[in-house]
Amino acid sequence: MPLLAALFIGAAGAVQESEQVLLDGDKASFEPVSTELVEINGVPTLTKTFELAPDIDPALLREEPFSQDGYWYRYQRMDKADQEITDKKQAEETVTADAPSGELADVIGQFPATRPYSKDGYTGELLLDVQSIQVEATGYSTVTDSHPHTVTKTYELAYNDRSLVPEKVQADGLTLPLTGLSWSETKNVEDSDVPAVWTATATYSKTTYTTREVADGYRATAAYRGEVGKTSIGSVVYTVTYTGNKIPVLPGLDPDITVLQIAFAAGLAVLLILVLIWRYIRWHTARVYVYNEERRIHDVVNRQYVRVRTPKLRLSALQGHEETEYTVILRKRLAKRLVGRDIAIETGGEGQHHVVESFVGSDYAFQVRI
Repeated sequence: MPLLAALFIGAAGAVQESEQVLLDGDKASFEPVSTELVEINGVPTLTKTFELAPDIDPALLREEPFSQDGYWYRYQRMDKADQEITDKKQAEETVTADAPSGELADVIGQFPATRPYSKDGYTGELLLDVQSIQVEATGYSTVTDSHPHTVTKTYELAYNDRSLVPEKVQADGLTLPLTGLSWSETKNVEDSDVPAVWTATATYSKTTYTTREVADGYRATAAYRGEVGKTSIGSVVYTVTYTGNKIPVLPGLDPDITVLQIAFAAGLAVLLILVLIWRYIRWHTARVYVYNEERRIHDVVNRQYVRVRTPKLRLSALQGHEETEYTVILRKRLAKRLVGRDIAIETGGEGQHHVVESFVGSDYAFQVRI
């Protein structure tokens, strides 16, 4: 037993050393930027700080319990701190608005002094560039304007005869026709009611027309410019904390052999024994099959442990089946140990026997009819 314990302890130490090497290899690409060991309330606390890209799974940083300088460290917690970076650039937006007229004084009121910006993750505030404002007509229509021309002339005539009044006169570069005429007495003949002189007031008038294009509406455009920024997480700082416990050392043993190693070795020994027992039972188990006509395969109906010294099969429990012919298969290792041995078969009626013969192959099979 001391020799076995020593072997298992050595195996446990080798396993621990191998596991630690694998852990170090797995985390070779995640070297901590700093490591700090402090004692908090008498408990050694080890912190490891990593700075990683945002897309890396922080679970990769968590280590299984490990030993260091006589202490056994276990994971306690992980703290996270995002490291933000801001990317800045110049941005520009053009804004269009309806304008009441083509005058800048009337248009500038359509545009606020600042404008918020948000695009592709960039945000900020842009300022109005007044020099960039431009106004254009949205359409034109034709308008006809009238221009009246009127001239009034007076004539002193001996008679109030219309034919004595000119029918046309020249004014403003135009020939104006007579459109109105009125008479008044200026003087009478002496000692008579007969007018001696008549005053004719003549009105000459004419209307001319011109056409022009008038804008139906106006549209103004203006540019907003300024610096915008996009904030993103450039990296993440993780602080992983482990707390340690003193590794006890058994008196009288090598200080390098700890209670944990002995417990691990004992558990490994128990597991090995259980595996050996399971394999021993598996090797010494006979399987009983019946042929399934419907499925055209053999089904296992029974398994029995067979002793090498007194090999025996109990098939009496299978009498309730409709089948009367069974196939028994022994595993190769058991069959080789039973070559030449007589297997007693209980059927609930007359007992049967089968002598295991030499065979070539993996397993040994024989038929039993009840």
